[in-house]
Amino acid sequence: MLVRYELQKVFTKRANQIILILLAVLMAYSCGVALMRVEWVDERGNSVTRHAAAVKLLEASREWSGPLDQELLEKALAELKEIYSSTEVDAQSQESNWLLRNKLQGVQEIADLLGWSFVDDYGTFEEMIGDLQPEDLSRFYANRIENRKAWLYEDESSWGYYNYSEAEKQFILSKFEALQTPLETGYHEGWVQAIEQLPTLLKYGIILLSFVLAGVFSDEFAWKTDTVYYNTLHGRTRATAVKVGLGFLMITVAYWLCVSIYSSIVLGNLGTEGGNCSIQVHSNYWNIREQMTFRQFYLLAIGAGYLGYLFIGFLVLWISAKTKSPVLAVLIPSLLLLLPGFLHEFYSPTMRRVIGILPDKLLDIGEAIQYLYLYTVKNHVMTAVPIVLTVYPCITVLLVFLCYREYRHKQIA
Repeated sequence: MLVRYELQKVFTKRANQIILILLAVLMAYSCGVALMRVEWVDERGNSVTRHAAAVKLLEASREWSGPLDQELLEKALAELKEIYSSTEVDAQSQESNWLLRNKLQGVQEIADLLGWSFVDDYGTFEEMIGDLQPEDLSRFYANRIENRKAWLYEDESSWGYYNYSEAEKQFILSKFEALQTPLETGYHEGWVQAIEQLPTLLKYGIILLSFVLAGVFSDEFAWKTDTVYYNTLHGRTRATAVKVGLGFLMITVAYWLCVSIYSSIVLGNLGTEGGNCSIQVHSNYWNIREQMTFRQFYLLAIGAGYLGYLFIGFLVLWISAKTKSPVLAVLIPSLLLLLPGFLHEFYSPTMRRVIGILPDKLLDIGEAIQYLYLYTVKNHVMTAVPIVLTVYPCITVLLVFLCYREYRHKQIA
């Protein structure tokens, strides 16, 4: 009876029905953006997106899949030399732009990685391609480490030069040196787009869900029925436990339903190929220190996102129960997600460390992995990821207890 009452209370409210519609719209928007960002340009300059583009990119990438070793790098360099020597490059000419883009599409990822590794020694990418020789490619992976060393020890304008201790600098370099090479490359656009659009879905999703969660404990106070409800035989025991359980159920179902549908649509249309490729073979992730594949990265992102939903969800429930105000409760997710952007205005080594362990990192674990948030405790250096994955689940368990305890021993006047 109590379970049915709570469910009816949630799903019959017009505001909650609107929230569910908005969640569906948000999910559709996130999927649409992910699919539209995959584009194929044909030899006439016409472009297609979504599944059709993914199929063409997959086919074009087959020739450039496998271990990114000396042989594949030399093959890619020869192809790039041929493309740039046979195509007039003119930034003002739209025709030359799409012609060049059409020819580069299959080998574009390797071209981008060559740029990351070598372009600092040249004025332009075209100059780099024209000057590079096959024997130079033996430095492809070594340059990744050398560039980090320069960033940490030689470039006085860099963040790393001034703001990391010697132990932290050695930790960073050891991570880069431990990367196993050659990396495995291939088509991976489905995973890239799923990873990059996921934080938007998660952050706005929990803000919308907080409007539903905020009423679980506070509705009786808004309806002036609290003196009856919480003074009944089971009002402060079983009813409170049902509310806590309902909160957990709503968070869990909403999260996994949204993530499952989102993953099915994005990966179903763009393909799951490349899940075992090293994440560093995408240019956006070239400087990631951790050894992981796209599949491992995505699973970590959705796992951390679920922990973030539980933490923020139960924080909303507890504030709602404590203050009896849904308005205050719904402000919390927005403030938590906006706070890092505000703190960036006061950027410093200390503030950077604070930003690195804020709960928004659970909803965007990729940022915590990509950026060098480091913490030294008794000469032991660690990153932000294990900290947020350990601390916030513990706080969530405490919040569950506090939600139940709030009415368990309280007599309502």
